[in-house]
Amino acid sequence: MARTPKVVEDRREQIIDAALRVFAQKGYSKATNKDIAREAGITPGLIYYYFESKEALLNALIETRTPLQLLRSMPPEAFNLPPETFLRMLLRQVFAIVESESMVKLIRVMVPEFIHGTSITTIPFHAFERIFAFLGSYFEAKVATGELRPLDASLTVQTIVGCMIGFVLRRQLVRDPIALAYTQEQIVDSIVNTVLLGILPR
Repeated sequence: MARTPKVVEDRREQIIDAALRVFAQKGYSKATNKDIAREAGITPGLIYYYFESKEALLNALIETRTPLQLLRSMPPEAFNLPPETFLRMLLRQVFAIVESESMVKLIRVMVPEFIHGTSITTIPFHAFERIFAFLGSYFEAKVATGELRPLDASLTVQTIVGCMIGFVLRRQLVRDPIALAYTQEQIVDSIVNTVLLGILPR
């Protein structure tokens, strides 16, 4: 059967989903293309038609199954939203992706690999750089229009991302009851209110 664009895309998605499940079970380092092929119900050689290496497959997974997907799918008019509206919308979507069942399984297995310095340590940093650039450009644009006071856009983005990561790790790895006592919406509201409005009287 000819590989039409839809067939190719469907097969890519099938392989990425299989890789997500296998990486979540075994971790990236221990997973093999044979494991992924078995999970996807295809031959190992077919993976190389779609992905040149296991690293390329992991990159595709990060592009399409993590919050990076929001960078591509964000409608242009979203950038015209006021900062408070934009941040609440974006962070709620990020939380929904990161705390989904498949992503939580992946996080639990992959974090130790990051800590122990396996071969995947550079991949997440490239993802963070793109997220920082994306949000940083939004903040800089809002400073230019006077909707935000002058700020260090990079540091502000890192503060927001750091808060999100801290909550996700505490909720999903540590199972901290203090963090679990709040809904995603409450956490997002607190981060946005604290970063945008501060906690000191004006």
